[in-house]
Amino acid sequence: MPAIPRVARDTAVIGLDIGTSLIKAVEMRASHGEVQLLNVAIRPTPAEVIANGVIVDPQTLGGAVRGMLSQHGFRARSVVASVAGQSSLVVRPIEVPKMTRTELDDTMRWEVERHIPFAASEVVMDYQPLVEPEALPESQANMEVLLAVAQEDMINAYIETLRVAGLEPKALDIEPLASCRSLIDMAAEDGSYDHTIALLNMGASTTDISVVRHGLLSFARPVPLAGETLTAAITEALKREQAEAERLKKEIGQVAMGSAAQAPPPAAPQAAVQGLPEPTSETAALGGLVPAEEVEEGAAAARPVFDLSEELADQMPAERRAAVPQLQPQPPPEAQPEPEAAAPEAAAPEPPIALESRVQQAMAPTLGEMVGEIRRSLEYFQTRYPDDRVDVVLLFGGTALLPNLDRFLSNELGLRVEVGNPLAHLSALPAHLPAPYLKQVACLLTVSVGLALREILE
Repeated sequence: MPAIPRVARDTAVIGLDIGTSLIKAVEMRASHGEVQLLNVAIRPTPAEVIANGVIVDPQTLGGAVRGMLSQHGFRARSVVASVAGQSSLVVRPIEVPKMTRTELDDTMRWEVERHIPFAASEVVMDYQPLVEPEALPESQANMEVLLAVAQEDMINAYIETLRVAGLEPKALDIEPLASCRSLIDMAAEDGSYDHTIALLNMGASTTDISVVRHGLLSFARPVPLAGETLTAAITEALKREQAEAERLKKEIGQVAMGSAAQAPPPAAPQAAVQGLPEPTSETAALGGLVPAEEVEEGAAAARPVFDLSEELADQMPAERRAAVPQLQPQPPPEAQPEPEAAAPEAAAPEPPIALESRVQQAMAPTLGEMVGEIRRSLEYFQTRYPDDRVDVVLLFGGTALLPNLDRFLSNELGLRVEVGNPLAHLSALPAHLPAPYLKQVACLLTVSVGLALREILE
């Protein structure tokens, strides 16, 4: 179990979470042993700057970040940003035979090729034992190592974006570790390290499922079912434009209890769904995320090197189609038009309750799929760690704002589910932002708060 973290640096830093739908930033400061939230900024991510979770237009994205921070009065320049995406990143706890650090260094050069879906020739990699070999019981034959791999081009695109934004990158971090920091590490004095906690980061394009076992990240898996999937379901079922479907989801969408019962059963066996292998003594939980990466202040964007050592020291854990005008049929040139019929009465607008019910029904199958993937992930974790049962599920991200989602998941999973609040253990909140606003957006800030904490906590 890791030691309870403490405030180690009196500094000001920005935590920047660039999502496919929203950019979220916080400015935080540590002063005299207290952690203060100074500022918050949230804006939509510009269109077409991110593809498959990877930044493809750093200039436009960096300019948008710079304008957002300036508009909201951010003063700090140091930044910790998150990297995410399924196609170019992998973070995975793996199991290897127990060995010394020197032996591990030699082994991991070859081990990495077994765990990544892309060529190993142009990647950035790091790894750390979750527990140092010498701290393991003599009778334990294997050890767990957190492996982190990212394609180098993806990392360079993030660094370029930050520099265009006029920021000084201190590190690149992964979302599960940042979330763990803001929701679990900050609550360590309340006993969070005594429990096994599942984190559900439900964003626009992906739901990230992580399990933190007594303060240590032990499972990480991305599932491509999230807010955009729900919007697409409404678009198809109600025959609405995407923008209108998104508005309906946000304004009247809520989760009906028992929605999962309307979903079709899964078509594949449990272990084969979404890439989960059959659990064996030689396989570990799947991931799809990336580790922290230190960047020297003022240095050019040279080849980045992941650095997990600080995070794991002393066993520390880691979302239009244009309307086409319809041509009206014209009478033949020589023919006289028929007398105009009386215009029919305009159709009465759909009653709000009926529309709300249709939106719920449209979302139900996707919600059922989500529940199935979450359940399978937690069951897989249980096969890996039969002595550690999940005590509570913490829900956050933009999709977590759907009314009743926490109650629905609790009912379907048979577990206590709560909406995570990353602001709960901060000593001061910005006075210029209304408390109701901060309460509303708190679950959107889980990752960005955790990113800033990386430079503050020890």
